[in-house]
Amino acid sequence: MAGKEIKTGARNAALKVLERVEAGAYADILLDSELKGLSAQDAALATELTYGVLRWKLRLDYTIDLFSAIRTGKLERKVLSALRLGAYQLLFLTKVPASAAINESVELVKPDRKRAGFVNAVLRKVLSEKERIALPEDGDPVRRVSVAWSHPEWMVRRWAERYGLEEAEEICRAGQAAPPKTIRVNTLLTTRERLADELGGEGFDARETLYSPCGLDVRGGGALGPNDPRYYIQDEASQLVPLLLAPRPGETVLDACSAPGGKTSHMAQLMDNRGVVYAVDRNASRLRAVAAAASRLGAGIIQAFKADSSAPFAFIKEGALDAVLCDAPCSGLGVLRRAPDSRYRRKEDDIEELAGIQARLLDNLSGYLKIGGRLVYSVCTFEPEETEGTVSGFLEKHGDFSIEDASVHLPPRCRELVDKNGFLRTFPHRHGMDGFFAVRLRRD
Repeated sequence: MAGKEIKTGARNAALKVLERVEAGAYADILLDSELKGLSAQDAALATELTYGVLRWKLRLDYTIDLFSAIRTGKLERKVLSALRLGAYQLLFLTKVPASAAINESVELVKPDRKRAGFVNAVLRKVLSEKERIALPEDGDPVRRVSVAWSHPEWMVRRWAERYGLEEAEEICRAGQAAPPKTIRVNTLLTTRERLADELGGEGFDARETLYSPCGLDVRGGGALGPNDPRYYIQDEASQLVPLLLAPRPGETVLDACSAPGGKTSHMAQLMDNRGVVYAVDRNASRLRAVAAAASRLGAGIIQAFKADSSAPFAFIKEGALDAVLCDAPCSGLGVLRRAPDSRYRRKEDDIEELAGIQARLLDNLSGYLKIGGRLVYSVCTFEPEETEGTVSGFLEKHGDFSIEDASVHLPPRCRELVDKNGFLRTFPHRHGMDGFFAVRLRRD
């Protein structure tokens, strides 16, 4: 009976996802597939186990290596995933009995008796010693923070050099937290006050966001419906980016990297569904998500085009646009709490390569703006090469552009989020939002 439960249960679903993530797949897409057919309780546990293991993978591997005769780097993928699942439950889930954590992890590698015995032995050592497990004591504070908060050493080192070790640790700690449930109210259909009341009647506690005038922090209740036309699930920091662009009714604007459509539909909303929003993305399947979001939210002014925004467009003339949003591909280090597996996939060398892509995007997009038009460049990271570095490089080549102070164009409460250079900067550990950078540029 126990074996049958495992084959259809939460832990087996989590194991399948973790094995494939280790081979390079993406956790969110796989998990959605594996959750089908599970009960609500098992789906919740599978989600907790999957993301919990991914968030704490470095800490888990450090712990397993203390008690395993075979290093984690040399273990079979299935055995390693089963050990991580068991260790995560033993170390972080207080409501799961230790016997269940161990026994069901052992079941995951059966019927191979040798593997089962190995998993059982390692996890029992973890259980017996868990109160005495110490962090690395080799005198390297970066490695200690890396293991303690399960972030790659290169990230910790970069942040420590820029902000100091104490704040670097705070950034890592924030990266381990579950992100808040935040939504953007679809003001084409309802108001923030009305939706908050309706959600309250549905068992949620919906509170107005501090910085975004169209956001709600949703607490309690069950899962939010991803297809509800009254709102779009979106972090508060992301909601501030279209507000900075401030598209007006009747304008012609372009979202250069539009998928999955959150900022695109927000711009249509700010324009009261009057004018044109060109939604551009180079990936056809992701562009379909933009169209689906536009249809669901009633954003009828969005026109989708498959194109590379770093190359000339065939569907629009130069100098034709009132405003452009370039929410560019980036390292994503400001949103690690939402995609914990991405921290292990990302390499430090990627940052320089991404900065080159960002520069090419801005070079191309700038020519499509009217004189007096504005361009907002944003990324969900805080790395200097991708933020102020990209902006300064662009301004050196394009003397007809200048920075406009973000605090002038955002709600008054947002002034504390704008630095001395006029850049919008948000941080998870300071503001409870995703980490974003945005700048508003004007073509003079």
